[in-house]
Amino acid sequence: MTHLETSQLIRRLQLLQRRLCEMANDLGNLTDPEIVAVSEEADRLIIQLQRLRKEEAENRKMANMYDVAVLSASQSTEEISKQSGAFLVKHS
Repeated sequence: MTHLETSQLIRRLQLLQRRLCEMANDLGNLTDPEIVAVSEEADRLIIQLQRLRKEEAENRKMANMYDVAVLSASQSTEEISKQSGAFLVKHS
């Protein structure tokens, strides 16, 4: 899902939250079927956003692992250790 789609989900969730507040003030009963339906829709959006953020984090992690693998393949151990500030010991 793209950033635009994520933004649209967030805007939709914000609208639902405002609607819930208005409905709660008007109806005064949080167990009213209309309020429950809107709340359930908001819950579904929250879950969808959490899944997207988890996928994005996993994609970033995989991209970082790929970058390290490419870097490792193209540089010597000494070059990598100098760039990262690591101290490596070779065993003979």
